[in-house]
Amino acid sequence: MQRLSITTMVLALGLAVMPLSIQAASDGGAKNTASSSLEKSVGKEKSAGKASAKETEKGLAEEEKVSLNNASAEELAKALNGVGIKKGQTIVEYRSEMGPFTKIEQLQEVPGIGPSLFQRNQNRLKL
Repeated sequence: MQRLSITTMVLALGLAVMPLSIQAASDGGAKNTASSSLEKSVGKEKSAGKASAKETEKGLAEEEKVSLNNASAEELAKALNGVGIKKGQTIVEYRSEMGPFTKIEQLQEVPGIGPSLFQRNQNRLKL
């Protein structure tokens, strides 16, 4: 008799849990649909981001670029990403000691201006 009640309990528990497993399986399909729509929207945002990056480059080309040979330390700090007053002063001091820049790439010779900082700001510079 006791064995029958344990079997009955296991059967009842199995029947009680079964709707949860069915619901979990159907929710998994909904999650896949949601994730695929999320992936589509992320893809649209990436392509929109590429377009806005191109527009930004065009905007910088149209805007006034900072002159390496004429700008003050404050102007350099304001116009260049990752350049503060101290690096701006270093650029001005280098320019006064070595003479005017003849190529934009010479900025990398200034102490504290590495290749990554130069690449970040290359499109913002003119002689």
